[in-house]
This record gives sequence, C-alpha cells and structure tokens, in this order.
Amino acid sequence: MRFFFWNLARKSLADLVHIAVQLYDVDVAAFAEADQTDFQRLTDLLGGRYRTVESIDGRTKTKLLVKSSICSQQASAVIKNLTCTLILDGVPVNTSIVHLPDKRNDPQGDHRERIIRKLVSELNTTKTSYPGSFNMLIGDFNCNPFDPEMVKLDSLNSTFFKEVAKRLKERESDGSSYPVMYNPALEFLSESNSNLGSFYLGSGDCTYYWHSLDQIVVDWQLADCIIDCRYLRQIGNTKLVINSRPCSKYSDHLPLLVTMEMGKCHGR
Repeated sequence: MRFFFWNLARKSLADLVHIAVQLYDVDVAAFAEADQTDFQRLTDLLGGRYRTVESIDGRTKTKLLVKSSICSQQASAVIKNLTCTLILDGVPVNTSIVHLPDKRNDPQGDHRERIIRKLVSELNTTKTSYPGSFNMLIGDFNCNPFDPEMVKLDSLNSTFFKEVAKRLKERESDGSSYPVMYNPALEFLSESNSNLGSFYLGSGDCTYYWHSLDQIVVDWQLADCIIDCRYLRQIGNTKLVINSRPCSKYSDHLPLLVTMEMGKCHGR
C-alpha cells in the first residue's frame, strides 16, 4: 500500500499529480496548499478510480484523495487539518493530514505543539471508541524530526527506533499515559540513496540546508509496516530538483512516498 503526500505550494499541479498517482499506484494521496489544484479534474483524469474525502463542513486546509475501494469514516476538520478513519487492507487507521504553522510565524514551535496535542487527543479519542484501530499522522509538520514538538512526551512522543517503540509501547508521567509513536525518518534519510530531505533552506546562521519537514508518524503497532519512505526527486520525466534544491516551478517541497505492508501490523 502506497501513501503520497505533497505540499503543492498553491500551484496548479493536477497533471503532475495524476502522473505520480498512476506511476506509483498510490492508494492514499494527501496534500497541503492545494487550493489552486482542480481536484474534480484530477479525479476525472484518474478515470473515477479515486475519490476525495471531505469533512462535513469542508473547512479543511489539507486534502485527501483515496482509491474508490478504500472506505473512509468520521471525516472531520481538527483545527482545519483533515482527520478521518481509513480502512487499509482491513486495518482501521485514524489518520490526520497535517499542515502545521511554519517557523517564520512560529519560530519556537509553541503553536505547532498545541496543534499536535489537539490532533493526537482527537486521534486517541477515536481509537478508544474504535477498538483495534491505530493512529497515523502524515503531512507537512514544518519542523524537523528531532525538533521538540516531534519528540516531547506530551506532544507527539515519537521515536526513530522500532525496537524502542515496540518495547515501550507507552510512557507514563504524573499519572498520565502517552502512547509511543514511530517516525521512520532516521532509517530512510541518506545521502547514499539521494534521500536528503523535502525542503531546502540555505539562509540563516543555523540551518541543515536540507530539511525533512514532510513526514509520517505512526503508532508503534504500525512500525514494522513501513518498508520504504522517500522523497521523490522526479515524477516521470519531470525533474523536481534543479541545482540541488526543489524546483520552484512546481513546489518548494518534494513529495513524500511511503510504502507500507499492513499485514505486518501488530495486534491485528
């Protein structure tokens, strides 16, 4: 099963997204800054094999496109981030498509952290009412995997190590329990396979140059399901990286493509 996420930078990219969805046989495609892309045209290009998932009021800043065979439930807008339960190869996954405030507007990450807490709380509430379901967040977190809002106990509480996530399962503090989540970024980021990051920033006294802002984070039970996680530098014949940075003609972010085998889920 393949998941695709792309911050479209308010560009009209239906044709390129169409190529990517077909080329990689994407099951779930999610987007941020997608208001200039015609999703009706996109679904027409895809021959009706995909449909959009909409919240009741439609007031979301993230978008979701799924294969028509995938069942979705309880779609809602949580601080304008589309959140729903997807049935993926028989596994119910409570999913948030995220687009968090950027560092120019939230340099310390306080706003991002508050939104993450709200998203995780909503996902955990759904998980409680839907026994046997698991949580997943995918999108533009506008921070790097090691930033505090990604790893703090009372925020996302994510780790980069499957062994640790599966052993701990949850952490307790001051009488509260916090489920451990898994972030695969560390396993798959590598210069040897040109998987450097999704966003390039060369300015400022402190920068990584390549930043991994677009990420997927899952419950520990789904950690073994992730078998590949990479940023696309090219879609078909279209190069998305020019002069060692994302080509602004398309987007300042690279798309994230994640391959999962749901049969490896723990606790099915």
